[in-house]
Amino acid sequence: MTQEKYQLPSAAKPWLSYYSSETVNVELPEKTVYEFMADNNRDYPEEIAVNYLGREISYQALFAYIDSTAEAFAHAGVKAGDIVTIALPTVPEALYSVYALNKIGAVSNMIHPLAGTSELLFYLNEVGSEVAVLFDKTYLLLRDQLAQTKVRQVIVVTIADSLPILKARVEPVQLPDDGSVITWKTFIEAGKDTPLPDVKKDPFGTAVISHTGGTTGNPKGVMNSDVSINAVIVQIASATGVYRGMSHLVVLPPFINYSLVNAMLEPISLGITCIMVPKYEPTQFYEYIKKYRPTNITSIPPYWEAMLAVPKEKPDLSCIKIAVYGGEAMAPQNEAAVNKLLKDFGSKCKLTKGLGMTELVCASTLTTLDAEMDDSVGIPLPKVGCMIADIDTDAELGYNKEGEICFSGPTLMIGYYNNREATDDIIRVHGDGQRWLHTGDLGYIDKNGILRITGRIKRIIMTRGKDGSPTKLFPIRIENAINSFESVRLSCVIGIPDEERINYPLAVVELADGAEPSDELAERILKHCSTQLPEYSVPERIRFTAALPRTPRGKVDYRALEKQILGAE
Repeated sequence: MTQEKYQLPSAAKPWLSYYSSETVNVELPEKTVYEFMADNNRDYPEEIAVNYLGREISYQALFAYIDSTAEAFAHAGVKAGDIVTIALPTVPEALYSVYALNKIGAVSNMIHPLAGTSELLFYLNEVGSEVAVLFDKTYLLLRDQLAQTKVRQVIVVTIADSLPILKARVEPVQLPDDGSVITWKTFIEAGKDTPLPDVKKDPFGTAVISHTGGTTGNPKGVMNSDVSINAVIVQIASATGVYRGMSHLVVLPPFINYSLVNAMLEPISLGITCIMVPKYEPTQFYEYIKKYRPTNITSIPPYWEAMLAVPKEKPDLSCIKIAVYGGEAMAPQNEAAVNKLLKDFGSKCKLTKGLGMTELVCASTLTTLDAEMDDSVGIPLPKVGCMIADIDTDAELGYNKEGEICFSGPTLMIGYYNNREATDDIIRVHGDGQRWLHTGDLGYIDKNGILRITGRIKRIIMTRGKDGSPTKLFPIRIENAINSFESVRLSCVIGIPDEERINYPLAVVELADGAEPSDELAERILKHCSTQLPEYSVPERIRFTAALPRTPRGKVDYRALEKQILGAE
């Protein structure tokens, strides 16, 4: 390697100076997700693995539940390599299912339990699932459309299955009597004492499929391996210094890796109690802290910002040792305000953050408390490669040069499920022979190895659905749906800040010749969108315009439109 080449960030890796030698040299386990968790916790049977709304589940009990779930899947005909779809909120059955499927060599396809009928059908049909574990409300959404899928066995889960005291609060769902749809209890009982297959799963094969909304077309299934998932867990654990006996409050549902891996699989694997709340209410933040006393929380900016509404009774936050946010940027003044509250109410930590993508499992960078990184997304994980590429040539740029942020290393996805073209578009082999993932984010690396984001090549809007779950909107997907309506020439979707939804999508529409703007036409466009998009992606409203603003190159200038609309809202 030439001296000139070594001076480039990807080779010099100046960020490693922030890590201990133990963290830099930490060994990444070549095990399955289940094996890694079991090996770390087999000697601690009495310790608490899960706290579900006050019900404590020990590791001994967790292993038993995983085994009985694995037996039930085997009885249902699930074999190694099969893909089982899981659409559940934060309930223990989600955890049992992921580990049980992993143990018998099958794959978990994680989807939003209330994604909307058309999107749920797409997810099921994309992977050809014959068995699906669905939340009761998800089943009601799909009940009349299941014949359009290959699903032959549905297992319906309620929030009361692991906490019977809640049974009176759960309205029973009418199930068909042909055995095609059964309750979780029936599912487990049917599989009792079923022999488990002798399977040695390849840890480099697919463990979990999680979905990311594509910037164009349908969302894509991201294939993450056991090794990549464990690589994230081990690196973050070593870098942050977490330890057995801590507790982690889960605030996001497990259809996103940020929650499934960082907030569920990571703590469970490391002897950290996973505190599960099936429907997290950010306005109840201080009540959760008072009741559960968690040491660790990974969340999103709007949920941390909710704590700025301080109750009259001074809260005690001294239990919080690790506080992380991700998913989107937080306004500097809000981050400072949250950090002040943490300090004023007894916590010795401050918010840390990072940059992540489903295609990299989740987090790929993190900030540390040992350096001034407040205006950055931190430093790459020790085993993760990072570079800044020229947008036009893919050539690596030097320090403080803006370009596209790219990552490589053990956390990189296998690829998009059944979508080689999209995989090859986002993962490119560079001159160094490595596979580099192009994030679509613009930024630069300074000489200390700290990564800063300056903008986006792609557009994303953070929002919240009617069920309260946060999710990402991709404006181009919405625009494609609107533009397919006969009276529309062109549209542009922007996010409007909203206390309830974080942001809601507003569509600004340029009509085709001969079409006249009216409330009735707006309603027809919205109705058309509801047949093409999940509920949370349907625009809140339509605004008509004679002409959308354009860039000098003739493209729609969504940034100018944002300034125009947000300045008038």
